[in-house]
Amino acid sequence: MLIIFVPKKRIRESIAVFLFFHFLTWLFSIGLTYFGLLEAPFREFPYATKINFSMEYMVFPTIAVFFQLLFPKRKIYRIIHYILTVTFILFIMGVIGYFTEIMDVTKESLTRSALNFTVELWLCRKYITWLMDSEYTKKNKVESI
Repeated sequence: MLIIFVPKKRIRESIAVFLFFHFLTWLFSIGLTYFGLLEAPFREFPYATKINFSMEYMVFPTIAVFFQLLFPKRKIYRIIHYILTVTFILFIMGVIGYFTEIMDVTKESLTRSALNFTVELWLCRKYITWLMDSEYTKKNKVESI
């Protein structure tokens, strides 16, 4: 899906977003799982990790790429963009939790996830903005954000 929708000029940025958000999701998920705050009854790799591989490593980073690609320039729209993106992620989690056994979803876990994803998206946005505005991009005239 990303291959179809990511513009050619923003492939480098999208790869960086995907990998950095993947790192953040892994870090937060491992921590939450360790303290018993996140549970995935069904796991693709039950002996390797206690977190859900497909959601944490593919779905959420993909959403982060679209978050970055569609990030608005005006400040008021940025807040709305964060709210809509986090709401969309929580909706997906709620639907998956209700209809499948991939993850256990409670009101408490959704509240924690809302805060978690807001922080992750903010950190990812800050990192990618810094990365794309670095000396490398200015020196090599790579198109930035």
